[in-house]
This record gives sequence, structure tokens and C-alpha cells, in this order.
Amino acid sequence: VVEALESGASALLVDEDVSAANFMARDGRMRAMIMDEPITPLLYRVNGLFLAKEHQVSTVVVVGGVGEWLDVADAVVLMKDYAAYDGLAKARSVSYQFSYGHVQYGGKGVVHRLPWEVKEDKTRAFGDDGGVGNGSDKAGIEEKSSPTTTLSPLRRRPESDCIANKFQDAAVHLLDGGSSRLQFYRDDDDYANDDDDGDEDDGMVDMSKCSQLEGHASEQLYGCGLCVLWLIRESTRCPMKDLPELLDCMDRALDHGGMVGLMASLRRDRDDEGNVLLAELVSSHAAQDLWETAGYAYRPRRHEVAMTLVRMRGMKFDMLPEKPKALEICPEEEAKRREEESRKK
Repeated sequence: VVEALESGASALLVDEDVSAANFMARDGRMRAMIMDEPITPLLYRVNGLFLAKEHQVSTVVVVGGVGEWLDVADAVVLMKDYAAYDGLAKARSVSYQFSYGHVQYGGKGVVHRLPWEVKEDKTRAFGDDGGVGNGSDKAGIEEKSSPTTTLSPLRRRPESDCIANKFQDAAVHLLDGGSSRLQFYRDDDDYANDDDDGDEDDGMVDMSKCSQLEGHASEQLYGCGLCVLWLIRESTRCPMKDLPELLDCMDRALDHGGMVGLMASLRRDRDDEGNVLLAELVSSHAAQDLWETAGYAYRPRRHEVAMTLVRMRGMKFDMLPEKPKALEICPEEEAKRREEESRKK
């Protein structure tokens, strides 16, 4: 779920049959038995994900065993004898009858209507003396609380040192027939002859659990590999862009030049006018691996590209500070403020 939010998903599709039970929901008896469960079920977060301005993500869930999902539904499609019916009215009636206002979550309110959490970020401000040397533990130290929303996931980007040491000018290759595994490696003879042996699994990506790549898996998977190479190079050029911003840049590059343009942008060999040399592009490792394995590459979605990047063995990420948010003024408060100022005049 966090990866989907990070890559910019606007909707989540969840099947109850293939999802972990404690991830989907927890009934009242289990909540009473285990009070400090670290996992917050998706049931308690779907409304917050949709209502939060930071996300606004819809959730479509296929259920047949846990009736608590009826308490959070804005639309219900009831399947009966392979025919679809509108079941929202009946779902609301059942929800009102069995659980309306009864189930509480940690004393915070009705469990299914929790807002997205807002936590305070407590920081310490030190005086000129650094808060030491005057015999007082509290002198020179002031605690400040600034409300910051839980903008999960946190901003991150590929680590610069990791790229420089392992994936600078990398190339990609399909493994096992190209159906589920990729390998990223340094396309550098000096690096290949280096005596410093790193982890042999560095650069390996296993996408066998990514069911979206079924069908034309090899073509899409190699497309993901090319896009990851582009993201790695772009992250070195723009060190303050986080992963969602890098994915936005990738989408714009693909809209402009397609997969051919993206592959050409990976080449360093250019003529006097800055154009990629066709002979160098054709003889590149990317083109040769593509022709030997998949033959051609489909443009992948940004979500699968992000999945490929974060599953790369040996890849590390840097955390970036949160962006300052512009203050949002409520229209009613602004009107009240203007009315008070007019009265003073």
C-alpha cells in the first residue's frame, strides 16, 4: 500500500481471498485481546486515504467473509447468479442494525470513520550556549511543537554514493528467459576487473510476484529495466527530487520520445550537435540485450517501474526533508477576519 501511494496510485484494488486476514480487518474480540497490535488494518484507513488531501486514493475491495466492510462502503455492487445489483441501501441497513456507533478504536471514535492522523513534530531549539555549561539541564533549550501531517510514505530518493559505487553507467539484462528476473550491472570494464568483490546479488530484481506483468512479461519487464536506468541517471542530475517527482519526469520523457527516445537518452556518445550516434546506440548493451531476449520493449506503468527500483538488491535510499506546505486559510475564517477589519475601520 505504501509503495502504491509513493508511486502515485489513485485507486487500490484488493481481493479479500488473497490478502492477509489481519491486514484486512480485526474484529472487536481480537482488538480487545490484543490492544497493542502494530498493524492498522486497511479497513480502518480506507476512508482516511480517500478524504486526506495528501492522498485522495479510492479503494475497491472484493469481500465475502467480513461484514465490517459494509460500514465503510460508499458504493456496493452485489453479485448474485452472475448478475450485478446495487446493494448500497441494503448494506447501510445491515451496518446500522449490527454495528452503528458501537465499535470504538482506542477511544478515538467510531473505528471505521477515523480521520487521517496528524502528529506533532517536537524539535529542540538550543540557545547560544548550546544548553550546557550553566548548571541547568533546561537552560538554553526550548521545545517547539510544529504540527506535521503523517505524509506517508516519507520522501526518499536513490542514494548518491550507492549509485556511484554500484550502478553508475549501469546496464540491464533479462534472466531466466526474461519472465520475472532482471540484473543491473556496471557497464564498465574497470569495474568488472576490480578485485573488490561485492555482494553477488547486487543488482538482482525478482518480479515474480508482480502479477501485472503476466502475458507480455518480458517486454514489459525489460521496459521497467530501461526506465530504472533512466531514473538512476536522472536522480544524479537532480539530487533534491524524490521518487514521485522522478517518476513524473520519466512520464514526461516517455510522452515526448517514447521508449526509443528514453533508450537514446541513456547513451553518452553524441555528435557535435548533441544527437545520439545511431551506430553507438545499435551496438550498445541495452539494444543488444533487448534484441537477444525480448526483441522489443513495452512502455511500463510508473507503478511497476517503482516496484522494480525498490526491489533492486543493493540499492539504498536517502531520506529527504518534507517540503514546506503553504498555509491553507479557511474561507469562513478569511471572511470573518475581513469583517472584523472593516468594523475597526
